[in-house]
Amino acid sequence: MPLGYTTTKEYAELEWPINILLAVVWISYAIVFLMTIKKRTTSHIYVANWFFAACILTVGVLPIVNNAAIPVTPMYSTSIYAGAVDAMVQWWYGHNAVGFFLTAGFLGMMYYFVPKQAERPIYSSRLSIVHFWALIMIYMWAGPHHLHYTALPNWAQSLGMIMSIILLAPSWGGMINGMMTLSGAWHKLRTDPTLRFLVVALSFYGMPTFEGPLMAIKTVNALSHYTDWTIGHVHAGALGRVAISPSALCTT
Repeated sequence: MPLGYTTTKEYAELEWPINILLAVVWISYAIVFLMTIKKRTTSHIYVANWFFAACILTVGVLPIVNNAAIPVTPMYSTSIYAGAVDAMVQWWYGHNAVGFFLTAGFLGMMYYFVPKQAERPIYSSRLSIVHFWALIMIYMWAGPHHLHYTALPNWAQSLGMIMSIILLAPSWGGMINGMMTLSGAWHKLRTDPTLRFLVVALSFYGMPTFEGPLMAIKTVNALSHYTDWTIGHVHAGALGRVAISPSALCTT
């Protein structure tokens, strides 16, 4: 990329030979993970592994679809998509890259490490399953909210807005599930730095997932888009929850 070999697609700049290598690595990762699950000795699959599986499978599929291209030279290609279709595929990819790489991966860590560190069972196993299925089914449809007031058909923009607003429910359901797991264990925050990091990460999961549906509303988006609010929104999620949660694990 420093040499200028780039597709110019946001979050998807790598050219075709590197993309193929990444796809091979990610598919290998999926095989290792899923075969490990297959060899388990119990029938139960804990919800953290559902989120990790969604992260691995979806992040494997997204670049394969979005970076589908016709190679022109060893380091240059042209996308098979054009115009509004190219933009739609890009933001189906872009939003779900955030949703499944930065969100599903974090949630897998949350569902495992928060109960473990708090030494409490997860607040609601039923809510964790509802959280999982609602999140993965709704998230896939939210990408068009990145393309309000563009050449994308109005129905697609509206669909992205509606799905984004609905997405608030499972997102906050998961955040509340994590926070409520600390019931009876809040005193541990006085002495446990790991738990402090995890609680801050959960808080940063709640804040951007409230902003996202808000900013997806067309009238709000008209004010917020192309401003630092959008940048802050993404960075609060990426740095606030995703970077803080591994930091917590490093303190153990």
